[in-house]
Amino acid sequence: MISIIKSTLKLLFRNIVFWIFLITMPVLSTIMLRIQADNIGSYDSAESEEIIEISDPDNRVGYYGGKGKYVVKVYDASGSELSEYMLNLLVQSGMITPVRAQTPEMTAVEAEEHADFDGYNDFVGADLYLDKDFDEYVLNGEIDKALTIYVLSDDERIEILENEIRMFMGQVSNALRMGSKDDVVKNLDILHEALPEKETVIIGAADGRKLTNAQLDQKALVGYAFAFLTLGFVFGGVLIAYSVIRERKDMVLTRIKLTRLTDSSYFAAKFICGGIVSFIYAVVTSLITLSVDTDKLGMSRMGFFIMIFGLGLIFCSLSLMLGILFDDVMSATVSAFILWTLSSLLSGLYFSLDAAGDAIKTMSYLMPSKWFLDATEMLMLGDNKVYFMILCVTTAYLIVTLGLGSIGIKIRNHE
Repeated sequence: MISIIKSTLKLLFRNIVFWIFLITMPVLSTIMLRIQADNIGSYDSAESEEIIEISDPDNRVGYYGGKGKYVVKVYDASGSELSEYMLNLLVQSGMITPVRAQTPEMTAVEAEEHADFDGYNDFVGADLYLDKDFDEYVLNGEIDKALTIYVLSDDERIEILENEIRMFMGQVSNALRMGSKDDVVKNLDILHEALPEKETVIIGAADGRKLTNAQLDQKALVGYAFAFLTLGFVFGGVLIAYSVIRERKDMVLTRIKLTRLTDSSYFAAKFICGGIVSFIYAVVTSLITLSVDTDKLGMSRMGFFIMIFGLGLIFCSLSLMLGILFDDVMSATVSAFILWTLSSLLSGLYFSLDAAGDAIKTMSYLMPSKWFLDATEMLMLGDNKVYFMILCVTTAYLIVTLGLGSIGIKIRNHE
């Protein structure tokens, strides 16, 4: 068995493709981890309790609409305390997410042009333009002049936005009865304090884990890094499977069997080679990611190493098994690439699956990367149960692949 491991590794290390994947995939994954990303995971946030500010009115804001929120892009030419009060009322409604761009110089005509652009290029429920004389118009009861609503979708929650604005005008009328126009904001605060206090209870996912927006961004970047790393693991397993295919077709396997080595032992030797390759990948990746701060990584380096190693064991063994079952290099390569593509898509490495249907969510639990993405959350939250989970998941997948791989070799030998 040791001789088989040595010869396989020699052939592997002489293959230039192996070294290309060994260097490029960890480098690309590290680049992903070093990206300065803000709010790429905010669609996963359970609750937003403040007005979201953007610096450029041309920015797309559709990704702020996670968890069913109705996104309203606000062009605020007023910037007054009264407009701030109204937008905070929209936030407190619990359904609307106002995303504001401070645009003191913007006119109604320019706002209409931006709304037309947003209607075709962004995914928002409505645009809201606040006139520069917003306060004056509101205090005079001329709400149609104070603001303009541009409906950009057929979402019926536009009625909620309109109702909140009417409620705001009603509160302004009550505040005016309490004093002069100069004291209207102060009187609005008094009326607001007199209302029953709202208690917001944030319910996390079924697993009870809740990440901050910064951690969600880190998780998204780790998902992108996993996508590159798993591609390297998959083709590492394919290269080992190639040695199995060549040894069988060149009758090397027949000569090996004369030494009374069993099929299971032969496959175990190839599997050990996959484990060595996974370990090398994990070491190289860990060394390259030393350039990434631990705070940026969101977890301990040891936890990150263990995840990479476990993920590598699974994908190397899976692609090795596919190579043995198909007994053809081209078929093995194509099937391994399909495996990597489906696993990355259905495990949530590229985008969150929280809003997906039950069928997609069920399928995602068959994908190894899904479990390791969940392990990322647990590591970020300091849950020590994560290591036992990684051990169980890795063992379960290896039992299946080792069994199917051994059966595949026996079938090929019988043929």
